[in-house]
Amino acid sequence: MNGPIVQLKNIVKSFSGNHVFSGLDLDIKSNKITAIIGPNGCGKTTLFKIILGITDKTGGDIIKPDNSNFGFMIDDILPYGHLNLYQNMTALSKLSKNKINRKQILQIISDTFCDKIKSKPYKNLSSGQKRKAAFALTLLNDPEILILDEPLNSLDLKERIDIISAIKYMCKSHNKTVIISSHDLESLYEMCDEFCFIKEGRILSRFLKQDISSDDLTSGYLKIYT
Repeated sequence: MNGPIVQLKNIVKSFSGNHVFSGLDLDIKSNKITAIIGPNGCGKTTLFKIILGITDKTGGDIIKPDNSNFGFMIDDILPYGHLNLYQNMTALSKLSKNKINRKQILQIISDTFCDKIKSKPYKNLSSGQKRKAAFALTLLNDPEILILDEPLNSLDLKERIDIISAIKYMCKSHNKTVIISSHDLESLYEMCDEFCFIKEGRILSRFLKQDISSDDLTSGYLKIYT
């Protein structure tokens, strides 16, 4: 499937009379990694929450697959602090509709480069290690679509390389669709297929990777937002 898996049409969202979105249109292509780019406060997190159904839209339509299964990193994920990653995944699996076995949990941990931290209590992990663990948790229910809000925050170089590699692997080898935001434009360019700039409640510009260089992405950002 190469067409849109999620479509947003004329999305409007207001808070106390203030418009966050004023007719936003966006198609998310299946099995691609799409970047939503913009400064803090432009509405990226709100957009993700509207797609997930966590936040109600004021107007417009969202078309997505029936019974679509989403995995997401939005805000802080707060698993059981006294449990390690493996124990957290086991406990949360028991609460979910799609229970997975030990072998599947260990495979997710391996695919996300979390082997070295799987036995440490979550509360004892560094900020970057918690982000890696949070990404592993998003895969617990084998989601078709991943929504990742600033997954590269607080990561050192090795952790950032691990997360980028894991995201690309999940998309290409497990047919995941990924929607991601980050201020790290260089990392976005490395992993994404499309780049969508959001401004004044709309998608202002959209580029395919083959049509733009990494330097163009940075200069385009500066031109749009300064």
